[in-house]
Amino acid sequence: MTAVAGVGQVVVTWPESQTSSTQSVTGYEVQVSTDSGGTWAGAGTGCANAATTKSTALTCTATGLADGTYSFRIATLKKNPTTKATKTTDFSTGSTAVTVVTAAGTPAKPTVVAGDSKVTVTVAAGTATDGTLGGAPTSYTVTASPAVSGGTCTVTGASGSCPVTGLTNGTAYTFTATAKNTPVDSLASSPSATVTPIGAPGQPGIGAVSSTGPTNATVTFTAPSTDGGSPITRYTATSSPAGGTGTLSQAGSGQITVTGLTVGTSYTFTVTATNAKDTSAASAASAPVTPVALNTLTVSNTNLINIWTLGNNIELFHSGGSGTGAVAFTVTGTGCSVIKVGNGKLKMTQVGDCFVTATRAASTGYPSATSATKTFTFIEGVTQDTLTVSNSKSSGLAYKWIALTWSGGSGEGEVSFTARGDGCEMSGNSLRGLYVTTCYVTAKKAASGDYKQAFSAEKTFAIV
Repeated sequence: MTAVAGVGQVVVTWPESQTSSTQSVTGYEVQVSTDSGGTWAGAGTGCANAATTKSTALTCTATGLADGTYSFRIATLKKNPTTKATKTTDFSTGSTAVTVVTAAGTPAKPTVVAGDSKVTVTVAAGTATDGTLGGAPTSYTVTASPAVSGGTCTVTGASGSCPVTGLTNGTAYTFTATAKNTPVDSLASSPSATVTPIGAPGQPGIGAVSSTGPTNATVTFTAPSTDGGSPITRYTATSSPAGGTGTLSQAGSGQITVTGLTVGTSYTFTVTATNAKDTSAASAASAPVTPVALNTLTVSNTNLINIWTLGNNIELFHSGGSGTGAVAFTVTGTGCSVIKVGNGKLKMTQVGDCFVTATRAASTGYPSATSATKTFTFIEGVTQDTLTVSNSKSSGLAYKWIALTWSGGSGEGEVSFTARGDGCEMSGNSLRGLYVTTCYVTAKKAASGDYKQAFSAEKTFAIV
């Protein structure tokens, strides 16, 4: 006879009994043992005597069985048609033991932990509140969504974990599980929480480097081709030999300022990228660069005491600084201004102090630099002797140039003339009227030394 286990049941089958001409089979008696044939009792529902002793069928199904191991045996009931007597044959040898299990229920919702191109999924049997109750699973199959090639894994046992590999970093996945303890899989569990596998970023690219001071360098880099599934938050540049580092908090390409270097030492640099998961492999090494000392930039006017007479325009000079960047002057102070590009000239319109600084722009290998502030003090100055427009004649012909002369004044300041009146014009120190008119000419002698600037009285020229 044979016994085939199912979910909560066993199908028992036996061969037809041999009979003689004086006997006929009226039924069968089926017994069951749960202790490997140590004790026997009547089989349960489906194979009970009430059913089998009145049937000549060669099979029955014992149902309602609890999880466990079962063996079965039968005896044949035969009837003599003449005497009407019933005889039970001896019981057969017990069947091979079979194991009955309750089908596994729907597993509980899986839990997940992201990794690099993988997710580790943990599964367990269902409960009354998560999944469904059932027999103890012997294995689970885990499946990813969205589906990927090879995106499954198997757990052996009543619970456990397995990794689903071959996933794409940065893509969100959920996972379901089915349980098995019979040839039939359970229903799929509820999907896990959404999880996104992430790994370390790719390797950054290295670019140009330059010295930007005696202890600094600027390192240029390009972002890696992949961020590992999580945005890059920081780049770190490291020197070789060790000693210098710098960081930059951003996702894309850029420049990092490295500090902590030593003047005269040759360095190369590598860059790493960091995301929420990990830090990338280091970039290739940069070209070497050697930090250099910086010369101090100064406003180099050499007057021991920078006290000037109001009206003087002071040419500004600089010295020092490093590199080829252009130098510009800036000035603060009421009434102060720089009136000329290049070296610049300092102009003051009232008594007081002007504060001047020089700035050299950054250039290859050097940062911008700013000098210390230099103070220039302007005072009222000494009054010049009387200045006069000294032409002996005070008339001229229309359209004819009149050379202007002057006398008086003090110091070495430059003398210039201005004219007013309709049709009056100047060219250098010469005056002319374009038609019959009257022109009024004033001479000005610039401040110099201790003398302030001076103006003459107007001289009238009649143009005829």
